[in-house]
Amino acid sequence: MMKRRMFVGGFAAGAMMMAGWPTGVWALEASTAKAHVEATVAEMLAIVQGSGDAAAKAQSLKGLMTSRAAMPQISRFVAGRAWRDMDSSQQAAFSEAFLHFVSTVYARRFQGYAGETVTVGSTSDEGRKGILVRSKVSQSSGAPISVDWLVTDRPGRVVIADIVIEGVSLLLTQRDEVAGMLSAKGGDINALISDLSGA
Repeated sequence: MMKRRMFVGGFAAGAMMMAGWPTGVWALEASTAKAHVEATVAEMLAIVQGSGDAAAKAQSLKGLMTSRAAMPQISRFVAGRAWRDMDSSQQAAFSEAFLHFVSTVYARRFQGYAGETVTVGSTSDEGRKGILVRSKVSQSSGAPISVDWLVTDRPGRVVIADIVIEGVSLLLTQRDEVAGMLSAKGGDINALISDLSGA
């Protein structure tokens, strides 16, 4: 079960994650949000099932996350209060390092892929947050795991803003993890960036 949850977490992170949105008027359709998730899932499975080692898959994962997720907003949210303490060059370095960290860590976990399948289901309107698209990740043994994808067009394009695995927000989980890493470095932002870059 733990291995399976790690894979699901990796799968979800590969697609990802809501903070610091610009203001404006949005008209995201549920069908558009669902199609975005379905396309993301298809691309993700192609990476997981494809040839190549973890490093090659990490590179593919970076591209997927950049194109289909709200990475600038995600990076800012994950950094938390530390973001305000960074200058512009540190913010850029952190964003790039975080993208490297997430793609590398979860690409390694993809090596444990065991034939999981993803079924995209219903949607619900979450107001200003976006459209929630529900899915199930299942395999030959064990109960399926619920994975909900929050999709928004608030940055000016359709992106995944967060992924909720059995009620747990991946966005908040990543923020807690980064906060722990920063604390372990005594609040040294450059040391944190170095650690993320070296994952």
